[in-house]
Amino acid sequence: MTHRIVVNVETGVTSIIQYTAEEQAVHDAAVAAQAEAQALADEQELAEAQALADAQADAPTPPNNEP
Repeated sequence: MTHRIVVNVETGVTSIIQYTAEEQAVHDAAVAAQAEAQALADEQELAEAQALADAQADAPTPPNNEP
């Protein structure tokens, strides 16, 4: 289970507090959402790179005027 660290600002004492089941569920959902968002961003970046590569491949090449 995940935990959080709590610091008492008056005493400086730190405590490790385990997440409750509800907090853990929220944490897990947030981690999953972040992973999905990253996967979508990666997919979009790949699609844009492929579109650029395709456009460059389809562009006519200038003639070679070397003697």
